[in-house]
Amino acid sequence: MRKYIPLLLPCLLINTASAAEWVFNAKADPKFKYDDNELLREDKLDDFSLNIDPTLTLTRSLENSTSEVRLGYRISRYKELKELDKENPFFGFNTSYATERSTYGLTLDYAERESRDIAEEDTADFSNTSTTVTKSISPSYSYRLTELDTISTSASYQKRNQSGSSTRADSILGTSSNLTDNETLSLNLALQHQYTERLNAGVSLSYVNYQAESDRLDNEYDSYSLGLTSEYQLSELWSVNGLVGARYLDSENNPISGLKTSDQSTGLNYSISTTREDELNSYTVSASRSLLPSSSGDVNQQDSYTFSYRRKFTEKLTGSLSTSYKLYTSADDLNDREVKYIFFSPSLNWKLAEDWGINFSYKYRNVDEKDGKNVDSNAFFINFDYNWDGIRFSR
Repeated sequence: MRKYIPLLLPCLLINTASAAEWVFNAKADPKFKYDDNELLREDKLDDFSLNIDPTLTLTRSLENSTSEVRLGYRISRYKELKELDKENPFFGFNTSYATERSTYGLTLDYAERESRDIAEEDTADFSNTSTTVTKSISPSYSYRLTELDTISTSASYQKRNQSGSSTRADSILGTSSNLTDNETLSLNLALQHQYTERLNAGVSLSYVNYQAESDRLDNEYDSYSLGLTSEYQLSELWSVNGLVGARYLDSENNPISGLKTSDQSTGLNYSISTTREDELNSYTVSASRSLLPSSSGDVNQQDSYTFSYRRKFTEKLTGSLSTSYKLYTSADDLNDREVKYIFFSPSLNWKLAEDWGINFSYKYRNVDEKDGKNVDSNAFFINFDYNWDGIRFSR
């Protein structure tokens, strides 16, 4: 991770002729947790844990550009399940630069995460004890054609490697399922038109190539999608966003021991969300269907339905509720997997002082798989938040 930092210093130091504002910040926010089924398995393992993410951030801002570097560790310590103790580093850099008509952006990320912690966006395997190393780069560019029309393009390349799975026969954690190293390349093009002060709509086109390789398989998927997008401001407090489109998926599975198979399929992609906010309340409801490349070596179709609510009771007391239902199915006819995931979490945040706060939360998770596995967990959290304003200086 350290070797990337010198490469990014020139990006932070461009345009030194103008006075820039620098902000240095640090945070940790320790979180104490008890989970009665830490690995979401039928043979439950409960434990207490401490999770702390010490993070350093350096931000540089000019009138037309912003750059930020952040780095830190995700540290986990368990009372009994010592094999789950981890110190996972992460690093990120993002920058944006704007001219009268154009906006440029670049994001770089490196992260080591427990595979089960990113299962919602990856494998839907919440029991895996391996570590996933993710590296990604995402450039973007947008150009304002007229006062009402904007064209934008973006690309993303992501590489994931698997490591550190538990394979010891005497381990109380058992063995992890086999995950695969994989690469995902995506290209996107969008055109937006401002029809009225409230309505913005357009069209989007995307291509995704996914490749997974291990000692047991060599798979490749190509996805093409075309969609219509819209943003509508119903009122000053209420907005609606949506995307509806069609997709085509070309799949090719090549197991090391077995016959090569292929499949072509079509389907519907959509994403609809609505948000309403006032002085005391905030509501968000969303529904979506999308393709999800997976570290299990294939591509899943994810149907997601979420609801979140936030209520400000007093100046110091805020409550929130978040719940979701997600269905993972195979995107082609080459696999026959189905996983249902339910998440429910109320929380209460108490602002002790201007910079200090404490958060109490409860999380319920349930996984129901087609093969008959149905497990759930109950977790309780106490999280301490310190909102340091950082060190600011100009140069």
